[in-house]
Order: sequence, then C-alpha cells, then structure tokens
Amino acid sequence: MTGDVLGPVLIGLLVVGVAVGVVLLVRRHRYVASLRERGWSFETAPALESVLDHHAPPFGLGLVRAVDEGIAGTTRGGVPFRVFEYEVKSGGPRFDARLASLRLPATLPDLFVSAGGVREGVRLPAVALDPALQVRAGDPAYARALLSPAVLAALAAFGQAGHPVDVSVDGAQLVAIGAPKDPDVLDAYLEALAAVVLAVDASAVAPWSQPPAAPGFTFYGRPDWVLVGSDDTAIARFGLTTAGFGHSTEQLVRGDNGGLPVEGLVHQWKTQRTETSTDSQGRTQTRTVTDHHSETVAGVWLPFAFPQLSIDGGWGGERVTFESEEFNDRFKVRSSSAKLAYDVIHPRTMEFLMAVAPPGIRIEGHLVRFLVSTHDTATLGFCADFAHDFFARVPSFVWDDLGLRPPAFRAHALAGPQAGGPSDVP
Repeated sequence: MTGDVLGPVLIGLLVVGVAVGVVLLVRRHRYVASLRERGWSFETAPALESVLDHHAPPFGLGLVRAVDEGIAGTTRGGVPFRVFEYEVKSGGPRFDARLASLRLPATLPDLFVSAGGVREGVRLPAVALDPALQVRAGDPAYARALLSPAVLAALAAFGQAGHPVDVSVDGAQLVAIGAPKDPDVLDAYLEALAAVVLAVDASAVAPWSQPPAAPGFTFYGRPDWVLVGSDDTAIARFGLTTAGFGHSTEQLVRGDNGGLPVEGLVHQWKTQRTETSTDSQGRTQTRTVTDHHSETVAGVWLPFAFPQLSIDGGWGGERVTFESEEFNDRFKVRSSSAKLAYDVIHPRTMEFLMAVAPPGIRIEGHLVRFLVSTHDTATLGFCADFAHDFFARVPSFVWDDLGLRPPAFRAHALAGPQAGGPSDVP
C-alpha cells in the first residue's frame, strides 16, 4: 500500500476509534447518571476491602480476588443493598459474576438456596425443604425457621420474575448471584430480592443470631488460615533448592490446622545459561539467557518427629510392597523401615489411600511434604485434612514403639473408609 493511500486509511481508522470511544463515554455517563438519579452511589473501582465482610462462597475461596463497579443504595422498602462484580482470579475455583448483597435483620449462620446446582466450595449438608430448591445449612431447624412459607413464596416470585435463584445467607447479608447491569432491570431485581429479606421473621431466627465476623481476607471453613504473602524463611525450612538466584516466595498461606500447622506457597527463582550460535558466515555469537523457575510447595508440620516414609514420593529408603497387588500397582511406598511401613499402612489405611488418591507424600522428621502441582485453596485444604486423617489411623502400638504421645487428631474430613483415633489397631 502506497503512502498516498495509507495516510487516509490511518486517519479514517483514527476517526472511527475516536468516535467509538466517544460513544462508549456517553453510554457510561448515561449509565452512571441513571444510577445516581435513583439515589444510588456508584464507584468505578472499589477496594477489595469494601466487600471483605462477606465470607461464604463465592467469597473465602481463591488466593487472588478482585471487585469492580460498586453500586450502593436502599430499596423502596428500606433495605440497604450493594451490587458489585466479584472475581476469583486464581488459587481457587474460577468465579466472575455480578452480585447483589442486601442487609438482613440479623447476623445469621451460612445458608445456601438455589434452583440449580450447589455453589462450588460449599461444605454444608443438604436440607430437604422444597423439592424445587437445593438447600444447604448446618442446622435443619435453622433452615426451616429462616425459610418460612413467606420466604419461600418470595423466593418463588423472584424466580418467576425471570431472576436466577442462587442466594445465600452470609452473616448479615443476603447474597444473590446474577444481578443484572441495566439500571431499570436491576431496580426490579432488587425490589424482588428485598421482598425475600422483608419476609424473614426476625423473631423466628433470633435463636441463631450471632455476633458479626470481623471483616478480612478469610478462607471459607478455615478460620485459622492467614494469607501471609511472602516469607522467604520458608525456603530454608522446607529445604528447597537454593541453586540460581533471585529466590522468593509468594501467596504463602499458613494455618494452625488443629495442631498440625499447614503451609502452602509458590517458590520462584532464576538461573542463567549461555547459548552459542553460528551464523551463515561462520561467526560465533554467545548470549546469556535467564530462565525463570517456579514450584508449588505444600506441607504440614508435625509436633513430633516421624521416621522416613514416602507414598508415591520417591526419595530414599527401600521399596516396600504389600499383600494387596491393587495397592502395589497404585502406590509406591518407600521407607527406612519396612516394619514401620507395614504397621502404619495396614489394610484400612490402604483402603483410605485408594479412596482419596492423595498426591505424592514424603514424611520425615517434623515435615509432611505433598508433591502438588497447583497452589489453591482446595488443594491446600486437602493436604491439611489428609494429615489428620492419615495419622489418626496410625495404631497406638506404633506410637508406643516410637515413644511418642500424638495430639488429638480431629474428626475425619476426607471421603473413604473411616477408622478410629490413635488407639486403633488394624
């Protein structure tokens, strides 16, 4: 294309781009003006802290979370509300949707209601109340008190108006997924949702009223977990590689985990190498290439020293085989003591391991290292629960032989055959 032709084409494209930008700005201005005409406030980029009083899924999941386009106001019935876009970017189940959060008359336990599937991350049992709804709550009596005939009727009307029924009680908020963006449609949506709030009988749910949880970057079902961010001392504590340079840690999560502290993080570092090449004229050139490395680290720290034992973890000791060929085919066990391996991995523990299919595990001294490839809340939660489940199945005579008094392991959280506590014998 010649310069005589290219110039006008570029000018045309520039004019089109400017026109599109102007149209978008005008639309944006009209959108915000329409919101404010209703007496609502609008914030283009609210801080994440503005929604950290929410803790139940989709909140409390993931390691990188974001919020966008916040709207706040009061419905005609006097119910305060917030609407915003919420996203879990990484480190947990992907989520990106507009939510509405309306103030309830009391701060209440978590409860989830949907006309479809159960929200990812929800760990509460099902409650049979309405065949058209999925209800999850920790206490059936609480669910029945909250979801009175009046509330169920308001939810039915909300759904019949064409709105998706996917709501939850999150502390002092009723949260709904799927809030529309158009101001007129949103207005009708909020009024229909406010009817659900106004139908709640405050006296009926008063026995379950509770103090509000402190706002913060919390993890659902893991009140002891803290997002530390970076702690480079973990490199030495985990015995990670120190080759190369620029070592750092990020997204470090740490929790007490019922006396078996859990940690998960990403370890990053760099190495350099020299590349040599020869061009067509035989001239040699060299250049330095920097390679970036990353590894996921997850582990549980034990309050006692345990002998070396690995399950699909390679690394040291002798291969130990068991009478179950199915188990031998699925897992490679190595240990510094075959007797210890046989005593610890008895038939019920074999059933447990085959049921839950853990990642590779290395146990030695005070550390249980999990060979995981992803750093997210679900994976780290599995590791935290697995440690309790696994060591709770160790027979009491093993602890006696080791001269150890183990802590009280919590109730098993993972699927699979259940055994008793440390006093069990196979």
